[in-house]
Amino acid sequence: MWFLIFLAGETSKVDLQETSVTINHPDLGELRVKVSGTIVGEKADFFIVVYAVTLKQNINVVFDGERASKEVIDYANEVKAWYVRQELTVSGAEFEVKYPTDGIEVVSAGYNKIGIKAFSLTCSNGEKTYTRSIKVDATNLLIGEDGMTIDPVKQTLANKTYGDAEMVLTGKFADNTLTLNISMVIGDLKLEYIYKGGKKNTDALIEKMTVDHELVVFQPEVELGSASNKIVFFVKEETTDEQLKSLLIPVFQFSPGSTVTLGAGEYTPGAVIDFTAKQTLKVKSESGKKTTTYYITAQRMSSFKTDLNAWETKNLESTKPHEKYEEPINGWGTSNEGVKWIKSMYPKLYATDAPYAVLPTESSKSGKAARLETLNTTGQAGVGSFIPAIPVVTSGTVFSGIFEVNISNTLMSTRFGYPCTKKPIAFKGSYKYTPGEVYYVCADPKKANVVTKDESKTDAPALNAVLFEVDNYAADYLDGTNLLTSDKIVAKASVDGKTQAEYVDFSVNFDFGTKTFDSTKKYKLAIVCSSSKDGDKFTGAPGSVLYVDNLEVTF
Repeated sequence: MWFLIFLAGETSKVDLQETSVTINHPDLGELRVKVSGTIVGEKADFFIVVYAVTLKQNINVVFDGERASKEVIDYANEVKAWYVRQELTVSGAEFEVKYPTDGIEVVSAGYNKIGIKAFSLTCSNGEKTYTRSIKVDATNLLIGEDGMTIDPVKQTLANKTYGDAEMVLTGKFADNTLTLNISMVIGDLKLEYIYKGGKKNTDALIEKMTVDHELVVFQPEVELGSASNKIVFFVKEETTDEQLKSLLIPVFQFSPGSTVTLGAGEYTPGAVIDFTAKQTLKVKSESGKKTTTYYITAQRMSSFKTDLNAWETKNLESTKPHEKYEEPINGWGTSNEGVKWIKSMYPKLYATDAPYAVLPTESSKSGKAARLETLNTTGQAGVGSFIPAIPVVTSGTVFSGIFEVNISNTLMSTRFGYPCTKKPIAFKGSYKYTPGEVYYVCADPKKANVVTKDESKTDAPALNAVLFEVDNYAADYLDGTNLLTSDKIVAKASVDGKTQAEYVDFSVNFDFGTKTFDSTKKYKLAIVCSSSKDGDKFTGAPGSVLYVDNLEVTF
């Protein structure tokens, strides 16, 4: 039994304020407990008074002790595991025990508390087979001189077929072995079961990963997802593909006893791993009961400066020409992957030979530039919560970050931002813009296929740079749902874009408002440009074209 005790005084002398609690003990009935005491230096003096209501008797306990350690250990985490059956016997009747044949799983149920997952205890006398389902939600793990024991669990196992059984379960953990003693009384019959199981770890985790190389700027962090775990680490912007392929040797710490595969083969400790592409690593627990899949990615850092002269072809390995498109190099993403998805899944809505939303162009301030166009992708209603609506208005977007199609919410496909360690001063660049002819308004982004014309409005571009605070470089980012509204935003620099027949230069200072840049905190910075200002609401004019060049954040 655990309960809260309030403390008073100073660190040199701490008083435990008298605390009362009522405990309903299975054998002694109602117990009224009062606890008080003091802690001075390394010594503790506790005074405990227990009044047993049924016995009408006081039990006084005085405890004096010296602190042996400042470490607080949750032993439940040490014993939680899968315990493979080694022995299972029964006495009290001529029964043959059949189940469990494989094992029993012990889980953590709180601080120094354990649970036992449901298992079936099955035995046969040759004529009939009897099965009892046993499950322990939570019981105390008792720590003593003899090791760790299980606080007795008493349950009534109701069963219309076999009759009710009164069960008492106790046990102990020693030398990586669990011994359970299960006493079961069914009328005049008393059975004693003894189960012994050997410990097999149930965890299937990458507990730690490091990549010791001068190219690595930020060590791996884990993004815990609902279906998978993503691990991201960041390398210098100038890191080449050849270096990513041949120089990085990660060091992992896995759950004890686990087995690991990398891609389609075995993982070899100390071997170079090719990080030019996402790597898949699977960890299988020692018990064999659990497998965790990790996706590991190396991302190049961004200097938040690009002349947009260098582009690369995505999906080169595809045999379908319509799946190939161009993107700026060095960590710049576009909405083209979303357009590819529409082309592939719904070619009747947007033809496979139709142009992508973002293209390189020679119409630039110098070298090349990015041409962003808002597309008319026709629109189609979604199906339930699994297949989203296809929008009428799909804006062209280029940004610092990555694009991963999110089927359930397409606006969350954009993952904006890269780590930023310096205070940004201004957002600079050049642009020109021509709005489309017909402006469509989408009243509900969840119904992106439903739009109305608004002849009173003219489309405008969006050019924004946003600094935001994060806790985890891998897991935290902004997306199309919150780029300008998240409470994580620290500063913004937004261009008041409008129709421009020729390139114009811009320079906008970051507005911090009431917030400040704290060098002890983690930040990401995103540059996001779109051919329709309200494209994140599936609102805008198809045919709107934005040209951007020489984008830069100064520090």
